[in-house]
Amino acid sequence: MSSIRALLLDLGGVVLGVDGHACFAHWARSAGVPAADIARRWRVEEAYADLETNAIDFDAYLEHLSAQLGIELSKSDWQGGWNALLQDPIRPVVDALPRIAEAIPLYCFSNTNAVHQAVWEERLGDALRPFRKIYTSWQIGLRKPDVEAYRHVAADMGCAPGEIGFLDDNAENVAGARAAGLIAQRVASAADTLEAMDSMLRGRSGVRP
Repeated sequence: MSSIRALLLDLGGVVLGVDGHACFAHWARSAGVPAADIARRWRVEEAYADLETNAIDFDAYLEHLSAQLGIELSKSDWQGGWNALLQDPIRPVVDALPRIAEAIPLYCFSNTNAVHQAVWEERLGDALRPFRKIYTSWQIGLRKPDVEAYRHVAADMGCAPGEIGFLDDNAENVAGARAAGLIAQRVASAADTLEAMDSMLRGRSGVRP
């Protein structure tokens, strides 16, 4: 029988919709270039990870992004595209969170940055209430899929890694969580997330008060 005593969810792609193409399309319109060019040039690099661990600020990242994508935009255009990534809440999951939180302690862990957090906090509003705590990479200085990030979060939750059920839509993040000892599962849709949460609830051996 599973020893899961708490659930830890990713945010983007699990609770909140994300769309990278919307981001690229916004920048492409502003720069007057094909969106396909932006998509081809963009990639996760060290500067991106640095932004998500608060090693650099947003302005410094935009300088890097301008060079990476080969375009120059105003800060408002950059930020408009940056925030276009964040879409609507994934309603079936959001609607289920209060029920899940009544049965087991519920937490969230997101790789994110200060600019995005301001947007998703406003967009999700009361939907975040079921989470006992939300861990963000830029605030703790650690990001998924680093094993130390999961260990830090587990310690703060007061759980052993093997007592935490973790759901994420990113395979690399799931692999990192498993390496840290969490009971991790990749989810690719709202239906996957609902099924995984209920499955972990059915199989748990106990719930922390």
